[in-house]
Amino acid sequence: MYGNRLIFGIRYWIAKLIYDFISFVLVRAGSWEEDLLASLGPKPGDRILDFGRGSASTAISLAERYPEATFVGMDPDPRSTKKARVAVSRRELRNVSFVEGPLQETLPFDASSFDKAICILGLHDRPPHEKARVVKAIARVVRRGGTFHLADFDKAENPSERKILEYARRISGSAAAEPHINGSWIETLTDCGFAGVRRQLSHSIGVGRIAIVKARKR
Repeated sequence: MYGNRLIFGIRYWIAKLIYDFISFVLVRAGSWEEDLLASLGPKPGDRILDFGRGSASTAISLAERYPEATFVGMDPDPRSTKKARVAVSRRELRNVSFVEGPLQETLPFDASSFDKAICILGLHDRPPHEKARVVKAIARVVRRGGTFHLADFDKAENPSERKILEYARRISGSAAAEPHINGSWIETLTDCGFAGVRRQLSHSIGVGRIAIVKARKR
């Protein structure tokens, strides 16, 4: 019995490592990312929150691309934020900072203190109540009329595009993956403080489909 549990545990962690690696590559090598960043369109003086795994790296790219805006990357991986701070110091960037730590009920920022927020592949591996918790936490810190920009896995248009979400189902459970498999996940934004929710673009990545979504804070 113990041997079977051990084998199952090893298989699970191997599968999770493979899945995390695929997500890591997608965050940094997706042709879809250009459309997401273009949709952000910050104005001079805007303060923008970049939330989730990989946000430290993305925040640096955004800071270089939009020097007249200010970016805050909130990344749960302390190693990522440490590397990002070193990179920022070397590049002498003054418009980006970082906060590390897991999501809490309330993010460590004042209410309505950001003009925009961005989240890349940050919802598909969370069950519905956690998706709602993330969106509500972000809604609190985005000002009224501000915008929330997301990229995440969406409903497939052919069998091949179901592969990544089927993998996500095995790792994170059906409750997390199913709203993305059927495309209902964007309704969470409407339920948690945002209006005008719409898919701006949809990109096939072979093993999955990524939607670029934009919403406005009510």
